[in-house]
Amino acid sequence: MANVIIKREETKQHEAYVLHSFGVQGKGTPEQREAAAVIVARSREIVRGGKRR
Repeated sequence: MANVIIKREETKQHEAYVLHSFGVQGKGTPEQREAAAVIVARSREIVRGGKRR
C-alpha cells in the first residue's frame, strides 16, 4: 500500500508561497517541494513555540 499524505489547503498555500519566494516557477521539482514542506513544518514549530536548544 502506498503512503499518501493529505495536506490541508493552508499548508499547500504556504508551501507554494515558500517555493515562489525562492524563485521557483510552477510546481518545482520533487526535491524543491520537499524542501518547502520542511521549511513550512519548521516554521510552524517555531511559531507554536517548539523545542528550544
